Amino acid sequence: MNHALWWQYAVIAVLVMASALYMLRKLAPSMSWRWQARLASWLIRRRAGMWQALGRRWLPPAKSGGCGGGACDGCGDSGDALPPLEQKIQFHRRR
Repeated sequence: MNHALWWQYAVIAVLVMASALYMLRKLAPSMSWRWQARLASWLIRRRAGMWQALGRRWLPPAKSGGCGGGACDGCGDSGDALPPLEQKIQFHRRR
């Protein structure tokens, strides 16, 4: 096999893997966070300090429930809730 063709297949494989991971993060965030936490905890248990530092960096932030914990976009009583993403569209007749 030609070296240029091998590199082309390697680059395509990396791009496909990156796009699959991006899709997983967007479509199934809780599952991807669990996998990320599992990988980070496995890396933290390693003896080498380099792997432990990498595991601490990859550790996802802790979830906290309740008001102000990032559990939702607001309760409606605080006044700083995010506006809805959907908006009505009105069509006007031409004159």
